[in-house]
Amino acid sequence: MTTIFRLRARVAAIIVAVMLVTAAVMPVAAMAMDVTASTTRPNGFAGQDTYGGKPTRLTWELRLKAGDPGVSALTIELPAGTDLSNSTVAVITLKGLQRTSVKSTTKINGPTMDVTFSQPVEPAANIRVTVERLVLPAAGGTLQITGTATTSAGIVPIPPAPTRLVYKRMTVAEGLIFWLDQQEWVKAWNSVNFLNMFFKPQIIVASIFVEFKGWLVAMALVAVGFPLAIPAGLLLAFAKMSKIAPIRWISSFYINVIRGTPLFLQIYIAFFGLPLVGIQGNKYVLGIIVLALNSSAYLAEIFRAGIQSISRGQFEAASSLGMTYWQAMQNVIVPQTVKRVLPTMTSEFILLYKDTAMLSAVGVFELMMYSKNLSAITGNVTPYVVAAGFYLMVTTPLISYVRTLEERLAVAEGGATPKPKKPSRFKWKPSSVVPDTAIMASSAENEAR
Repeated sequence: MTTIFRLRARVAAIIVAVMLVTAAVMPVAAMAMDVTASTTRPNGFAGQDTYGGKPTRLTWELRLKAGDPGVSALTIELPAGTDLSNSTVAVITLKGLQRTSVKSTTKINGPTMDVTFSQPVEPAANIRVTVERLVLPAAGGTLQITGTATTSAGIVPIPPAPTRLVYKRMTVAEGLIFWLDQQEWVKAWNSVNFLNMFFKPQIIVASIFVEFKGWLVAMALVAVGFPLAIPAGLLLAFAKMSKIAPIRWISSFYINVIRGTPLFLQIYIAFFGLPLVGIQGNKYVLGIIVLALNSSAYLAEIFRAGIQSISRGQFEAASSLGMTYWQAMQNVIVPQTVKRVLPTMTSEFILLYKDTAMLSAVGVFELMMYSKNLSAITGNVTPYVVAAGFYLMVTTPLISYVRTLEERLAVAEGGATPKPKKPSRFKWKPSSVVPDTAIMASSAENEAR
């Protein structure tokens, strides 16, 4: 009897254990649900990166497998700092190709959304939640969506998405463009077709930041190429004035060929002709060489004209002091020549700086190349207008400097009178001085008293 009683007690214990294990397994079974999709993109801009601080659309999908309990509510937690104040939430269920809208109510508490369904969503369906105009933290980071699902078996944690979404921090340019997009005056400005095509504010901002790199490249090309052209031009000038006929002929031939053919043609010959004979090189170095060789021919004529403009008496005076021809050139003639040709040399620098734009035709990424690519992407002429601004930023002060040099040279040569300086409007003026006679009268009056 005792043995039977013990056997029954063991069977009862086993049954209770099985029931407890079953009860413990049921929430785990509910966790068989998984997240099948979690994507973000800027509102209205498919395929672009997601940025913090900018309105974004979130699409999040939860799959319920057969045997899972029905889901009556979801609690979705987004990263701290997410702004949902202007967001709207839409929920649908997917069964195969069938889409069904789900009536739901949403309560937002900071970065947390509580979505309650009017009727529980049955198993073997996907729940898709679409959140419009949510704003992720501006600092950027990884979008990790957590939360819980309220089911008939209790509250079950939602498993993480299979992939983590990275949203970026907006750059200064992107922040300015986004701010301009929200301004009413910008919308009114862009409503005028001419202003929108040539002076669109958003593209102006983008062009400044993008083309600045090309402007630096253009400045580097001319900053290296022009100093190389100066000694080459001076040597060519001396060679053209040489008494040795072959040297004079060779230099004259080179100068005439370079000045008589377009720079664009010279660039094509260098970039497409030299590789055909096995000469390869860096395109930026090759661009500098072509610009320097072209400019040297023009500088040679500038130096030659400057040297020959010096009076013959300067040579004779230097010779009377015992100087040789080259000593006279170095100490007397060339210093005076530089003073005379400096305005023309500055003009040549301006021309060479503008000619860097031709290198864009052979794939050198300078200012013109950046503006051409940006204009092709936007379908707008504004990048070219901004490029013109970059060119004028350098050429306008130099043109003014050339004019000032020419005026000073004309005065120094005795051919013009210096212009009177305009009085400054903001010049300090001393207070009126009391005349000495008034002071003497005041003193006499005080003595009489």
